[in-house]
Amino acid sequence: MNHDAILTVLPDSKDDAKSLKDIANEMDLDINSYIDWIRVERRLSSSLRALARWGLVALERRQRNDGHKFWYNAYWKTELATQPEEYTPP
Repeated sequence: MNHDAILTVLPDSKDDAKSLKDIANEMDLDINSYIDWIRVERRLSSSLRALARWGLVALERRQRNDGHKFWYNAYWKTELATQPEEYTPP
């Protein structure tokens, strides 16, 4: 999973944080069947955990208020991810 593509669709603020399904839909990943969703969910969550370890993504555990009250992780970019890369000459 391309980390830059994931960072492109993530919001900058905690208030606009997205769930795995929202991120997958925004990236136009194929999640039509259950097996496709499981594959995408595993790859995407693995990439998001790596980005979180590197400090580029933050996450928060939330519970839905409407419908079924299941728990999910909400993700957003940190300040480190929004900073422009510094140029270092070779």
